[in-house]
Amino acid sequence: MSILLLVAISLFTDPGPGTSVLPLLRLAEGPRGAALGDALTATVDDATALYWNCGRLGKIRDYALSLSHQIWYNGTNDELLHFALPAGRGVFGFSLIYSATPGIEFWNEQNQPGDTFTAWNGIIALGYGVPVAERYFLGAGLKGCYENLYTGYGYGTALDIGFAAEPFEFLKTGLAVRNLGLMKYSQLETLPAELVLGLAWTASKLRLLLDGVYPRDRQFHLRLGIEYQPITELSLRAGYRTGPQDLNELGALSGLTMGIGVNLTNLALDYSLSGYGKLGTVHRLGIRFNLPRYGHGSLRIRVIDALTRERIWASIKLQGVREFTGETNRAGELLITGLAPGRLIIHTFRKDYQTRTDTMFIIGDREQSAVLTLQPVRYSTVTGTIYDAVTKKPVSGTVIYKGAVYGEQETDPDLGMYTIRNLPSGRYLISVRVPAPYIPQSCTLDLPPGQLIQQDFYLERRQ
Repeated sequence: MSILLLVAISLFTDPGPGTSVLPLLRLAEGPRGAALGDALTATVDDATALYWNCGRLGKIRDYALSLSHQIWYNGTNDELLHFALPAGRGVFGFSLIYSATPGIEFWNEQNQPGDTFTAWNGIIALGYGVPVAERYFLGAGLKGCYENLYTGYGYGTALDIGFAAEPFEFLKTGLAVRNLGLMKYSQLETLPAELVLGLAWTASKLRLLLDGVYPRDRQFHLRLGIEYQPITELSLRAGYRTGPQDLNELGALSGLTMGIGVNLTNLALDYSLSGYGKLGTVHRLGIRFNLPRYGHGSLRIRVIDALTRERIWASIKLQGVREFTGETNRAGELLITGLAPGRLIIHTFRKDYQTRTDTMFIIGDREQSAVLTLQPVRYSTVTGTIYDAVTKKPVSGTVIYKGAVYGEQETDPDLGMYTIRNLPSGRYLISVRVPAPYIPQSCTLDLPPGQLIQQDFYLERRQ
């Protein structure tokens, strides 16, 4: 990562503001990233990774397709297609962008108006991302650019480089160098290269994003985003950008972005709204598909009782190279086919048994097997009597228990005895609540599995 950073900085000599061409290259691609303040470098997980950070292409597990339509002011419209194709150890990315502005008036050299024309741009990109270690990804992309200006045209190429790391479950980072290249018009012109460092912090339903952007021909600026999922099917998004637009000229509200996403099983619908002050607003609409990736591997799971060694029925949930929830047959067996290479996480559940989680690497070209043993939950019993500490006579009251399970039980009103059955093993807080004038008592018990524990209480009277 340090080498990538040094190379990028060495290419960013200051040429002065406004010296780059083809500004389409610096505009957010796709409604999700645009709604999040253009801050998606560290956490992008769909086909638009080719634009935001081609290193994160290596994180994608399934075939992914993204289609977007962007409506700008002055009649400009963009059409975008992004596709991610897992292949071998890494993932290829492909994108195609067409942007057109119709109805532009042409004026000749004598300052006379002529016909109107349409100016348009086209960008095609190809990239590849690959995991280089556990939770670390590296990628590169190449773009071909064309711009038609009616009386002239330009063409050129650009290089992208991306790196991503996930040092913790809650923290993701990304570093991307975008648009290193040149355009040929009547002379060579530079493209809007930029260096971007991104951070993403994730909680259960909340994601906070921050990108720092150093453009080659403009001032450093920040991009912030927040995404909240009250339910899995709904994403609420907002963000703020301090550039590349001039906030002093367009107003502080021109940095505000917002949007919404509807998330279905393998389909997502996205919308974003971005302000540009007195210039107008930009609407983006998009649809994203995930197509499950199938390989030639298979996994035969067998679940057995850890004590009897007999096969038992259980529920199975898979994560990783395959998302799946199902059950074994009554013989305790489940066969999963069409598995691609990669890591698979297996969660195994059954009532009255301890849940277990296993991880294994799927080779992807053969049948593999896993024998999973489930440990039965063995229950314990606590019994005892409540006494007067002085007279040693039984006292009636209520016994309260809190631990793996919790509840309360009344003692025998005459004998002061209690018995609590079917307690899973573990640590419990046992408390006694009795009428005045006795002082309540409590104790902590460690219950081994399958044991009968005697616990009596001797209560003192209040003075």
